[in-house]
Amino acid sequence: MNLQQLLKNPPKLHQESSGNLTSWQLSNEVLYFIDQQVNENSKTLETGAGISTVLFAIKSSHHTCIAPNQQQVNRIKEYCKKHQISTDRIDFKIDLSEKVLPNLDANELDCVLIDGSHSFPVPFIDWHYTYQNLKVGGKLIIDDTQIWTGKVLKKFLMSESEWEFQQESTPRTAIFTKVKPYTKNKWHGEQVYIVQNSRIPILVAKIKTGIRLLSNGDFSRLADNLTKMFSKLIPSN
Repeated sequence: MNLQQLLKNPPKLHQESSGNLTSWQLSNEVLYFIDQQVNENSKTLETGAGISTVLFAIKSSHHTCIAPNQQQVNRIKEYCKKHQISTDRIDFKIDLSEKVLPNLDANELDCVLIDGSHSFPVPFIDWHYTYQNLKVGGKLIIDDTQIWTGKVLKKFLMSESEWEFQQESTPRTAIFTKVKPYTKNKWHGEQVYIVQNSRIPILVAKIKTGIRLLSNGDFSRLADNLTKMFSKLIPSN
């Protein structure tokens, strides 16, 4: 089986709250991207499971699939068995990704797909425990960027020099290429997205602090705070 055949009759692998089975899948464009990028020599990892997992099986990559739903994994295995697709090279981890990833040994990854839980802070945890293990030149795919957590992760990475925003496939999937290794853990002042989005909240906090000190008659602390604030605005010789 190939991707074209898979998409002609996609399996229903996800269960809705009603109990009915459905197919929640990556866009065809992203699946074709994975199909082009991944081969039997690739080391791949995904959080979440679905048609993408079947595709990784078709491509015979050394794949790690982290998903908490055993029934969903069983449906994937049954579909693959029915269509003579081997799952021998897939390491299924049945648990929450935030529990699995901190202790997972998965180095030199070629492709990482973040498409598990979209609840805060899970996508950030998924990224945190995989970005160092992704090769330079490797691909990072973030699905459901229309959801706030995915959107913030995408915007954060777009401002980081280690990542190149390769493309956005449909309005809900971002694809990045890791272009540089991480040489150190950054503090927040070195992260452009954090700095840019903290300026106004920091200013508002300082104004509120000043008003509180003024209303309490704490002129000494107010003067100290103003001195520190203005000293940062005046360049030193």
